[in-house]
Amino acid sequence: MSETSELKALRKELQGFRDIEAIKTLKASYIRHMTLNQWDELEALLTEDAESSYSDGQYTFSGRQALMEFLRTANATAGKKISWWLVGMPEITLHDEEHASAIWGMLHFHLDKATQQQVDQFSYYQDEYIKIDGAWKIQRTGYARVLEETIDRGALPPETFQQQVG
Repeated sequence: MSETSELKALRKELQGFRDIEAIKTLKASYIRHMTLNQWDELEALLTEDAESSYSDGQYTFSGRQALMEFLRTANATAGKKISWWLVGMPEITLHDEEHASAIWGMLHFHLDKATQQQVDQFSYYQDEYIKIDGAWKIQRTGYARVLEETIDRGALPPETFQQQVG
């Protein structure tokens, strides 16, 4: 292998590592914005033609506008419900310079303060990404549940859920 072709191969490999890290950052931002209800910021991470399928296809949307309307409406209960997500174990595949896909393990916690119903879930996200003007965007996202557990916190002793800060 000549020095020039070796250098080209190294540059391509380095770009692949950069793309994988950019996709990890994109997904982390998506999760953070979901958790903090930062809808304008989350919207900027999606393609205009984004598609989603949440809860094993129960909530399916075509187009960024339809998806964002659902997310804003479904989470418009600030202070009454608490949700957070945690993703990890990424399996990222770069298909070419502008297309990628990934599978992510996800933990999800949801608490409805009014009813004291807690839902814990483990799922696998499946995403597709496209690079537009040098930046990766989410084109398709969705998850399939592996486990979901509902807990009636109101039926448990109060000391079960002592909160500690610091």
